[in-house]
Amino acid sequence: MRWFFVEDIKADDSIVRITGTEFTHLKKALRLKPGSTVSVFNGRGLKLSGRIESVGRDNAVVTVEGSTFNEGESALDLTLVQGLLKGDKPELIVQKTTEIGVKGVCFYSAPRTVPALDEDKARDRVQRWRRVAIEAAKQCGRTVVPRIDYVDFASALAGRGEGLRVVLWENERSRGMGDILEGCKGGPIALLVGPEGGFSADDVDEAVKNGFIPVSLGRRILRAETAAIAGVSIIQHRLGDLG
Repeated sequence: MRWFFVEDIKADDSIVRITGTEFTHLKKALRLKPGSTVSVFNGRGLKLSGRIESVGRDNAVVTVEGSTFNEGESALDLTLVQGLLKGDKPELIVQKTTEIGVKGVCFYSAPRTVPALDEDKARDRVQRWRRVAIEAAKQCGRTVVPRIDYVDFASALAGRGEGLRVVLWENERSRGMGDILEGCKGGPIALLVGPEGGFSADDVDEAVKNGFIPVSLGRRILRAETAAIAGVSIIQHRLGDLG
C-alpha cells in the first residue's frame, strides 16, 4: 500500500484530497488509478486508509475506509543530538534514525563542526531534512515524523529537559553504553554525538555540566554517522521496540 503525507487530515474525515508534490508523485511517478488502496498520514500519529475515488488535474480524492493512531511508533522518547556533518551525511542520519524510531533529530554547530549555517541556509536545510524524514517514515510505516531542528551547541545542550542524557566519547574508558542503560526504565533520552572532528575535552566538560553522562561504544573509533546510527540502535534495542 502506498503512503502519502497530508498534514491537515483529521480523524473524522470521510474523504481526503491529495495535492501538491504528493499528488504529482501519485499521478506521474506511481501512476495510481481510481480503486487503488492508499494510506494518508499527518506526521503526528494519525493514518487514514482508503481507496482513490478520482484522479484529476491537480488532486486525487480518497474515500476513507479506516483509521489508526501511532501505528509503527516506539514508546521510547529518544532524541539524537548530532554535530553538523559535511555533504549528505545529515540526510543519511535523518533517514536511518527515523527508520530506527527516534522522536527527534537536533543538529548543532560547534567550533569543531563544519561552518555554521546562516539563517537562510539553516531554514532550507531543516526543510530538506524534514522531507527526508517524511520519506523515511513512509518507507518504514511510521505515522509520526521526527522533529528536526538546527541550533548552536549551547542550545543543544540546554534544551534537553528531563530524562537520561548520554554523550558518546571515544576517550571514556570506564563506562559503556550497556552500563548506563542497565536498570533504565525508559523515559526521555537524549543521545549526544560529536561532529566529524570529535569532541574536545572542553566540549565534554560542558556537556557534563548540562547533565550528560559520557559513555563509550567500544574499542573502535567510529565515524560520526556510524556512531549516531549505532547508538540509536543500541538504545532502541535495550529500551524500545527494536529486536
